[in-house]
Amino acid sequence: MPLVTPPPEHLMTLNRLATIARLVAGAAHEVNNALQVIGGSVELLENRTDLPEAVQKILARVSEQTTRAAGAMTGVVTLSRSQPEASYQVDVRDVASRAVGMRQYSIARADLAVHLDLPPRAQIVQGHTMHLLQAVLNLIQNAEQALASKRGGRIGVQVADEGAHIVLRVTDDGPGVPDADAVAIFQPFVTSRPRPESTGLGLSVARAIAEAHGGSLELEPLTQGAAFALRLPRRPASGSA
Repeated sequence: MPLVTPPPEHLMTLNRLATIARLVAGAAHEVNNALQVIGGSVELLENRTDLPEAVQKILARVSEQTTRAAGAMTGVVTLSRSQPEASYQVDVRDVASRAVGMRQYSIARADLAVHLDLPPRAQIVQGHTMHLLQAVLNLIQNAEQALASKRGGRIGVQVADEGAHIVLRVTDDGPGVPDADAVAIFQPFVTSRPRPESTGLGLSVARAIAEAHGGSLELEPLTQGAAFALRLPRRPASGSA
């Protein structure tokens, strides 16, 4: 099969994105270093017993937010890596938790609420952490966009054991998906939202990632809102993920 050379404008775009990814990774690394210093300083202050109770409460909040910000920066570095990641055992609970943490600020700013429901035991699949994280982020952002005009909306992220499969389900209480669009929404560049708010790639990319891991992504029936179920095989997927 002959090689197809991408158009020059596509090569320029890819080169620019690669440059941005390197810059973001570097900036995230520096921010994370600063957060480590802040966290360490707060920990030293928290160990003091002569501080007023009000100050101790403030320090506790600072410590909590510093930890959350450091986790978000770690996620940014992970997503910006250009090198292929080896396939290995991944706890889906960790992927769900990291994705929610990375979107927590945007969700709160939109006056939305998110509920994370995780089982007590590890839910292990074979795959790529970065790719699975991207899929879950896409699903959460899709829910955010569905609730864009609804203040006080609710997003649910649940990981459940279904025997041979582990399912990660993202729900929202928005307007839902019309039956006529239930299949089309997984096609690339298909979106019911105004551009550039949505590129129409989020769900198609998430489904492609699911299928590359030997799983599936489906829209499930819901009385109100929408539910997307990402199912992954508990046993290692055959072939490369």
